[in-house]
Amino acid sequence: FTTRLLIAVDVSGSISDKEISLFYSVINRFFKYGIQSIDVIQFDTEVKGAPISMKKAQKSITVRGRGGTNFHSAIDYFAKFHKLYDGMIILTDGDAPLPMVSLSQARKMLWICNNQGSFERHYEWMRKIGRCCWIEEDWI
Repeated sequence: FTTRLLIAVDVSGSISDKEISLFYSVINRFFKYGIQSIDVIQFDTEVKGAPISMKKAQKSITVRGRGGTNFHSAIDYFAKFHKLYDGMIILTDGDAPLPMVSLSQARKMLWICNNQGSFERHYEWMRKIGRCCWIEEDWI
């Protein structure tokens, strides 16, 4: 595949260490399906550092952040570098103020919630600005 993805990982304080591990497990699985490279950013109220360009599954990752949550930091990054990416996936619990997203961005966004409860709480707004789904808690 030559799909160019940006994955934004919510590393705010409301996300547990176990959930962050789950998020990176999801990212690692992309490589089993032929994706050759994925850019990953971490965010809470801001993007934490430069994107990590992953070319294979990672066994460990350094987490930066753990503050509040603001989706605009990740969405603004995607908007700034949109020509580099075919789409963006946001791994989150959804607990943050509703972001403003252009229609062209929304068409290229997938929200993946940390569990079904988060999905059910945020489905109504997430479906309006992209597609959305959740990770089964016992998926690992």
